[in-house]
Amino acid sequence: MDPAQLARLKEDFADYFQIEHSIALNAQPYPGDGDTLTEDDFLALMPEPFRLASEMVQLNSSSIRNLSRLGDAADELSRYLQQLAKKVDMMMHYILQQQDQAEYRYHTLSYGGSGLCLQSKQALATGDWLQLKIFLAHGEGAVFCLGQVLESRPVANSDEWQVDVVYRHIRELDQELIVRASLHEQTRQLKLKKEQRDR
Repeated sequence: MDPAQLARLKEDFADYFQIEHSIALNAQPYPGDGDTLTEDDFLALMPEPFRLASEMVQLNSSSIRNLSRLGDAADELSRYLQQLAKKVDMMMHYILQQQDQAEYRYHTLSYGGSGLCLQSKQALATGDWLQLKIFLAHGEGAVFCLGQVLESRPVANSDEWQVDVVYRHIRELDQELIVRASLHEQTRQLKLKKEQRDR
């Protein structure tokens, strides 16, 4: 990877804030050249459960938003639809867990809308392409995308590595899903800190 492209990708990586939080993901080497991949090629790589999961999350949130126009009846209908959506989410969560491959499993140190930082037992080479399956916490869905390694740094007092990966091929709705999940996690963390201070 040439230095100019690496510098640009590092800027892209810094575009969104990152939340420090550990979530499971699969990071599998992608054998091709991601730079030549078309949008159709990328979509053909995506496992069907990931396509369905993110589209269902988007449909659920837009359906419930539209209920506000119904007035008083909306509250009861909204509760019913949220319960129905929760059941579907639980089923999708189970289906997505079948996509988790133990040999490619890692955990994040942080993640956000432009990339993630994962912990690895070995350094990954700058420029390497990865197929990522990101399993968001609290049943907030899962995302499939292609990323590229920016750098690997040794973790202090450890034999492990911290690897920065920028998303290179990701659907916009999946990127929005990650951003929402990171904001929800930030809210949870701030609430927990407040509760601990108030004790």
